Amino acid sequence: MKKCILVGTLLITAGAGRLHAAENVGKTTQPLTADKTITLWTSNNNTVPVCWETAGYDREKKIVKEAVQGTWEFHANINFTGWDTCPTEGEASHVRMRIDSYGDENAGAMGRAPVFGTGALSKPAEKRTGVIFQFKPDGKADQSRVEYIAAHEFGHILGFMHEQDGAGNVEGPAHCAQITGTGDNAKPVTEYDRDSVMNYCNKFGNMRGDLTDIDIKGAHEVYGIRRHNLASRNSCSSSLIKQASSLAAPWNDGGAATFAVFPSDRTKFLYHSQWNVKDGGWMDNAKWMAGDFNGDGLTDIGAAWNNGGTNVLTVRQSTGSAFTHTHWLVNAGGWMDSTVWLPGDFNGDGRTDIAGVWNDGGSVTIAVFLSDGTKFPGWTQWSVKDGGWMDNVKWVAGDFNGDGRTDIGAAWNNGGQTTLTVRPSTGSGFGHVHWLADAGDWTESGTFVAGDFNADGRADIVRLWEDLGKTSSQVYLSSGTQFQAPVAWTTRDGGWGSEVKWTAADFDGDGLTDLNATWNHGGTNVLTVRRSTGSAFNAAHWSTNAGGWMDSTAWCAGRFN
Repeated sequence: MKKCILVGTLLITAGAGRLHAAENVGKTTQPLTADKTITLWTSNNNTVPVCWETAGYDREKKIVKEAVQGTWEFHANINFTGWDTCPTEGEASHVRMRIDSYGDENAGAMGRAPVFGTGALSKPAEKRTGVIFQFKPDGKADQSRVEYIAAHEFGHILGFMHEQDGAGNVEGPAHCAQITGTGDNAKPVTEYDRDSVMNYCNKFGNMRGDLTDIDIKGAHEVYGIRRHNLASRNSCSSSLIKQASSLAAPWNDGGAATFAVFPSDRTKFLYHSQWNVKDGGWMDNAKWMAGDFNGDGLTDIGAAWNNGGTNVLTVRQSTGSAFTHTHWLVNAGGWMDSTVWLPGDFNGDGRTDIAGVWNDGGSVTIAVFLSDGTKFPGWTQWSVKDGGWMDNVKWVAGDFNGDGRTDIGAAWNNGGQTTLTVRPSTGSGFGHVHWLADAGDWTESGTFVAGDFNADGRADIVRLWEDLGKTSSQVYLSSGTQFQAPVAWTTRDGGWGSEVKWTAADFDGDGLTDLNATWNHGGTNVLTVRRSTGSAFNAAHWSTNAGGWMDSTAWCAGRFN
């Protein structure tokens, strides 16, 4: 999105704050003039005080508040305070919101922001309205439409103008009849965004309140990143076994690696015990993996780490009550931070191997390190320069075709759409097939995890993403040769934070893969399990005091005892 900030004198000649459903874009406009000096909220300590002038409309007010908090406030360092009835006296200034009655047109909801930036603030005596909403009075305005209007109008309050008015819009009036020019003092912040929440002509028809990745980028550029949303990827996210699983957490114990194990009793996680204390040095960029590398039926923990520019593969074998520490390969090729390390039984011999997916001059090459039960003797390139490399691809491992060998899956951004590609293992190499070309819209914050969520013997993929500040999930079930269209298993079920560590395993032992979310609750780890029913996930906290939170801790699942 060529996100534009209004900075200085700007005349908006057509509908700068007016929002219509897609079928009515351009049919109704309202000329208005913005303040000559647009001051951003950075001048007010990144705080936007808001209040309601209108009584009633409790449903719509709740939707508006949650939409604003789940978009701009969630992603950017901006705080919206108040949300109460506007004061009638005093000197406190607010962005005053008014609700007018509206009919059935445009899904029962409209909106307008007459003034942008801090110019929208008003004292009680001034009685100047900052945002005007129009909703059906019977509580039946479409929720998605209300969410869109809330995100759009408060985008204006933050200083963002209509995206289609930006100079980067090469489609012009033939596509969107609202082109009016940007004004001499508009300031582009990012590239043009065809599907921005600030664009009348987005493909969602002005009926969806989510921010695009470029919307988020623009908000970050202007207001900064809300620190708790910095992504922290869990490299140990999937368990390949189909047995009742527990959790193990390697963590930084004063510069050394200590391992805490959280046993599952199939309904909760029991209090953790330290299996190994300060066993080897800690590196924040180590890549952790879980698998049965020696084939004894117990899950071990592997690590790929940088030893002076060379990969070292270290395995901590489980004895059932502790881990033993052995370097299985001390010269495993050259280290690259971008390499993705995936565990799996790629040749079907019952022992877990490791695959390293790496950037080979802009192409994907995959090296496989087969286990002989006591070491990794070396590696073989199973796939060489097969497809283009992208740093933001989400890689997963699982037996997607049910033949007993682990395959490699990839979710990637294909022009704004998600494509799911599977590289099936032959036992000595990988094929390359797109199993679902259009798997829905791409979001950078999305997390993909593999598991057999319906217990049919084939690995599926679940996508978890931030949905207006909440967590939603879609499951792509495998037919053995392709992924079926995504089905929503949860919608806005619990809060979202991209620092959450997701782990997939059968925690309750019923044969269905479940999801665990480890998240930071005021400095304490909380472990929340979403148990699979075969068609949905049911969430419950399995441990609310699971030790102190550390961003660098990895969370691995398996049968450790």
